[in-house]
Amino acid sequence: MRRLRAAACLLALLLLSPFVAAAANPGVNKQIDLEGTPIQSITTPVVSSDGVDFTIEVELTDAAAQNGTNVTWTVQICINSGVCYPPDSISMQEDAGKWSSTITPDPTHTYVNYDIVLSYPDGEDEMFPEGGFVAGGKIWSDCWVSGDETGGGNCEEEGGGLLPAPALLATLAVLFFAAVVRNTRNE
Repeated sequence: MRRLRAAACLLALLLLSPFVAAAANPGVNKQIDLEGTPIQSITTPVVSSDGVDFTIEVELTDAAAQNGTNVTWTVQICINSGVCYPPDSISMQEDAGKWSSTITPDPTHTYVNYDIVLSYPDGEDEMFPEGGFVAGGKIWSDCWVSGDETGGGNCEEEGGGLLPAPALLATLAVLFFAAVVRNTRNE
């Protein structure tokens, strides 16, 4: 029973990590550090917009481009209600040495998380950054909500106030964890 509770707590904390990470610097885009990687450059929009194509372009170093490396990106869209959709792995298309892919962000999205996965000819895959999309790139929407902060400059009043915030979810996770620990001690 204790293992089940511990697993439930761990799962809750993992599910909340995108919200806590987003709350650290709301509205600030985050780029993947490419130093020492086979990736020459990553180009994304400066801001993402609801319902507007979001195109990412990846250029590999000459060595990686010439050895048959394929490129995939993992993308996760988080919306203003505090929910992040499950990550989606999308193959990118190569054209003249540049790899690209396009998604269309959902209405009321907060930001787009992404990482890059290189698949080498020997069958090995490597993720950039190692921490995946939560530690990877983040492009904020032109109308975002994070906790009690909003931004982006292109928000229209929709009424109803703010929905669950990352700080609220983190607080609930801590309270849940404390309740489980207390319950475990009482057994």
